[in-house]
Amino acid sequence: MELRNLNTFVRAADAGSFSRAASELGYTQSTVTAQIQGLEEELGVQLFDRLPKGIALTQPGEALLEHARNLLLEAENARLAVKNQREPSGKLRIGAFSSLCTAFLPDLLKQYHQLYPKVDLVVRSGGIEALQDMLGSGRLDFAWVIADRKERSQWRAFCGMSHPIWAVAAPGRYGAGEMLPVSGLEDVTFLLTEPGCPYRLQFELFCRRAGIVPHVLMEADSIEGIRTFARSGLGVGILPDFAVRPMVEEGTLERVRIEGFAPAVESALFCHPVKWMTPAMEAFLQLSGARERET
Repeated sequence: MELRNLNTFVRAADAGSFSRAASELGYTQSTVTAQIQGLEEELGVQLFDRLPKGIALTQPGEALLEHARNLLLEAENARLAVKNQREPSGKLRIGAFSSLCTAFLPDLLKQYHQLYPKVDLVVRSGGIEALQDMLGSGRLDFAWVIADRKERSQWRAFCGMSHPIWAVAAPGRYGAGEMLPVSGLEDVTFLLTEPGCPYRLQFELFCRRAGIVPHVLMEADSIEGIRTFARSGLGVGILPDFAVRPMVEEGTLERVRIEGFAPAVESALFCHPVKWMTPAMEAFLQLSGARERET
């Protein structure tokens, strides 16, 4: 049974006239008559007695009326349920590098929560392989990582932003505003993130090209560790600007300018290529300003 025909049946029963029902529905009377006849043929019963001054429900028509009303009500409830899903709600699961989680995402997620309080935020941090595994298994909606899009071509990619890498140290340690020559780097102790980290890879590439072997005093697996050790005067930390800019501005860290060292890394937002884009996901993309990349 088509919902359209059931709706016409209910309207005709309430109106007591095919012509009045047609007027209310914006149909021609012949359309209403055809729909009722089609319903009667499908059910194998007569639903209305056609009288000189109108119509009246037959016993089968009376039996159908309540069920028809319930079916139409459920159909409307289903329509509203789907419509309401366009409002961001449910869960939004985001994975990101720990550096992005602690230094870049908090303000964005705070703003998102204020705009969409019905969305529960789930944030996971990890390395690229762990986040990629969670993305592939459906445990994440998005992974915001520092990675080359070409190396992650199996995912749907959205444009993020470029992040300069800075060398930072305790104030006054290497001379404010002075350029540190490459020849002097072998006398500098460096504080680096774990092997394979994008920030470290960029620094190691610079050193190889310059023909030097840096003295790495300490490795740490967290941004906060590098910042803390750099502030204490143990050495020069190599970190993305978003992780140290506030400390540089407040004077607890100082940027060390190294001759020829001006690399940057790019963060990108990834999702599974066949995943349905929920309203919560669409709202996050809009707020973050991310746009799908051209392949």
